[in-house]
Amino acid sequence: MNMGGYLYYIARQSASFTVSFSLLLLLGSPLQAAEIRLPSLGGDSSASVMTPQQELLLGEAFMRSLRQQIEIIEQPEIQHYIETLGQQLVSQSDDPTAPFEFFVVRDDSINAFAGPAGKIGIHSGLIEKAESEGELAAVLAHEIAHVTQRHLMRALESRQNQSLQTAATVLATIIAASASPQAGEAMIATSAGLSLQQQINFTRSNEQEADRVGMQTLHNAEYAPKNMSAFFKRLQQASRHDGETVPEYLRTHPLSLSRIADAESRIGQYAPVSRRSDEEFQRIRTLLKIPQFTNPQSAVRHYQKALQQSSLEQQQILQFGLGIALQQAEAPKQALQQLLPLLEQQPEAPTLLIQIARSEAESGATQQALQRIREISRIYPTHRALAQFHAELLQQQRQFDPAIQRLQQTIADHPTHPALYQQLATLHTLANHPPESHLALAHYHFLRGETKVALQQLDYAERASKKTGTNFILFSSIDERRREYESKQALEKAEEKHG
Repeated sequence: MNMGGYLYYIARQSASFTVSFSLLLLLGSPLQAAEIRLPSLGGDSSASVMTPQQELLLGEAFMRSLRQQIEIIEQPEIQHYIETLGQQLVSQSDDPTAPFEFFVVRDDSINAFAGPAGKIGIHSGLIEKAESEGELAAVLAHEIAHVTQRHLMRALESRQNQSLQTAATVLATIIAASASPQAGEAMIATSAGLSLQQQINFTRSNEQEADRVGMQTLHNAEYAPKNMSAFFKRLQQASRHDGETVPEYLRTHPLSLSRIADAESRIGQYAPVSRRSDEEFQRIRTLLKIPQFTNPQSAVRHYQKALQQSSLEQQQILQFGLGIALQQAEAPKQALQQLLPLLEQQPEAPTLLIQIARSEAESGATQQALQRIREISRIYPTHRALAQFHAELLQQQRQFDPAIQRLQQTIADHPTHPALYQQLATLHTLANHPPESHLALAHYHFLRGETKVALQQLDYAERASKKTGTNFILFSSIDERRREYESKQALEKAEEKHG
């Protein structure tokens, strides 16, 4: 790749943290002026390295900045799916205990990125482009490998003059600017005279390593390693037809014929694995597609026409799509006519059952919906999306205490998910429990890395507790959270002082 091509590649990139930090390393003059430092990551054993706490702070700062600039999809079914798939792959990686967070970004471009502290984002456009769960798993395995192989740390090795917050902000801004090549070009205009060719060679090396390690993770998780090369090859071929622009994923993850050949040559090293079911993947992909239509009626017409022209193999997922479109068009009884027959083939599919119960509740049959969700929850007691919808149905019935209990059970299984605490805070507010509501909101903000706001919510919780004469247990919970948050705040202030 020549110099001009590389500059264009950098200007258009948005997501791969390897490339993002390549750009970050180029941003010499403005960031150096702040006289702020990251720890040395050199090969010298006597050199200091980024501690796990510093890496966590960097990841949290990255996510804080990212949330302000892009839309992260909060729909529980989609969140649960991508998180479950991601954690399944992590458990089969070369660092199975490493902390990871997976999320979907609402963006039509075909892209994915791995940020600091295992923050992995997948664009909705990539999920829609993938043809199977195996292909999506291949992308996730590749991004997981970027993290486990410490590529971010290597990229930081030669840059010790930037604070964690500055690095996180620049990273998040780069990712959010994917739709604006001009933003990337403006950043490039500020770059110092470092060796661009050296940077791209470094990136190619990382990509090949992520392919190799990711394919092993795929196979360990019982997905065919050929999914990785097949997906990348199809993206490259697609960009050559009909004048289609190059997918962002290929801009942020440079692909060459030699890299594809290397990946394909490794496939024979792995024993064959059985094909995994794609039914849940197809349902999630449909949930992502429906909001893209200009209105629900357009979606209904699309799926009605597609069903008339479909093969037998396509009918079930198209029927699911029509059911969701009708649900969005406020025709829940018609939606049920499409969705209920699908239970014959998939009687225990949580995402399908949630949509059926939602349509039943919207049709006025809330008790029937509740019974359906209770039954499937016995089979999947830790399924987060089921628990959140169960609590939502109980809330609609003004059964606030059972709804609170249901969420608290789920929080015991998923203690690090902010959305659960946000929903819990809403329920406590409706149940007229001000101290508990503020306490739940405090932990919601804390888990999002917003420690200062979390401490403010604890102050509100404490004042509300004094007014209501709340019991000793709640006061103890507030004190325990305060010690936890203040310890975290001390670390954050120490990093700011270090900068």
